[in-house]
Amino acid sequence: MFLGGFAAVLLLAGCGGDGDTPQSVVPAPSGPVSVLAWTPPTTYNDNVPLEPERDLDYYEIYIRKDPNFTESDLPAIQVAAVAGTLSPDGLTVARSLVTEFTLELIPSLPSGNQLFISMRAVGIDRQKSAFMAPLAWDRS
Repeated sequence: MFLGGFAAVLLLAGCGGDGDTPQSVVPAPSGPVSVLAWTPPTTYNDNVPLEPERDLDYYEIYIRKDPNFTESDLPAIQVAAVAGTLSPDGLTVARSLVTEFTLELIPSLPSGNQLFISMRAVGIDRQKSAFMAPLAWDRS
């Protein structure tokens, strides 16, 4: 069973990142940022329900200069589907779904003012969803 589809949207924010993106290994951007936000899939392609917290492993984010994503494209970055946050008392870890990513944190973005973004969900069984519909990202 392949993963079902999901929806994503590109949000533009006017301030710099706050640096709390757990999967980040690069400094937070200091200027305006573009955030890709999504709703995780909740079914497989055959409409069997899935539990995103349990069944998803990570997301692959793809960037191209055109909207023609193919199976031979390599992801620009992988983002964990679930993140752990240490509780204030330091004794427990709360797990929560990751549903957004700051695009400027991708280390090697192609040049150009307009890029296209797509993503795929990857299950713990390594099955991948289809590419989501490409989104245009105007970087000017």
